[in-house]
Parts: sequence; C-alpha cells; structure tokens
Amino acid sequence: MKKLFISLITASLLGGTLSAATNTTTPYDAEFARMNQYFNSLIDSHINSSALNNINYPRTNIQETQKKIIIKFDLAGIEKKDIKLSINDEKILTIEGEKKESKEEKAENYVKKEIFFGSFKKMIQLPETINEERLSTEFKNGILTITIPKKAPKKPKAKIIPIK
Repeated sequence: MKKLFISLITASLLGGTLSAATNTTTPYDAEFARMNQYFNSLIDSHINSSALNNINYPRTNIQETQKKIIIKFDLAGIEKKDIKLSINDEKILTIEGEKKESKEEKAENYVKKEIFFGSFKKMIQLPETINEERLSTEFKNGILTITIPKKAPKKPKAKIIPIK
C-alpha cells in the first residue's frame, strides 16, 4: 500500500511538472488533467480512510518507575464492554476494541470530520521484569489506566565448575 501511495504521489507530481514545463497544448492535455484529478482523488480517499486515521489510536502514555509501569489509554467515547485487554507469554500487552458511531451522526453533512470511529488494536511490548499476576486496571472518565508492578530482576546464577 505504501508503494502504491508513493507511486500515486510521484505520478501526480510528475504530471503537474510535465504539463507546467511545456507551454504548448497537445490533444492529450485534457486526458492528463483527468488522470491527474483521478490520482489526486485516490490519494485523498486513502488519506481520509479510517485505516490510516487509527494508526495512533488510542493515544497512549507510558510511565515507568523503579517499582511499576503505568500505561494510560485515552478511550473517550468508548464503553468498557467494547474494550478487550490481554497480555501473552511474550509480555505483549494488546488492547483492542471498537468506537461506535451513532446513526444520527452518520447522516449529518460534515465540513470536517477528525473524530475516529471504528475498530482499533494496539500492541505494546513490556519488559520481562513485570509481574502480570498483580496487574490492575481502572477505567474512569474515558481513561483506561493499567498499573503493572515490577519483579526484581533475576540475578544470573554462576555454577562453579571443577577443574580436573
């Protein structure tokens, strides 16, 4: 998708550069203008798609102290029942869910629409020193706070090997 996006931008820019470089008109100018308009509309539709708009959603703060890690997710407008939180054996914390749009809002004629609606998924790699058994969560005023205490790091054990 990234390659397509780059090639569309390049084609769009080259089309504008080529037509600006020549002062004479050709029978193909109208076709090039239509093609340029088509590529620009494709770029606009991809930029405004929800798949690209939710890249950084939900907004996240991660704070680490000597004793714990605190992660806060901004989930304004999402109900607790629409959020799934999990942690796997590799210490990857995954949050996923859906921010639902009301039917009345879909029917409105917007001039600009930046509020994200749709499903999301975010994964965060946590350090090995966490104690996921004592993890706690709090969901208040649209902010999900996850507090994860740390364990003392395992000290490497040295085994004495006799020399014969």
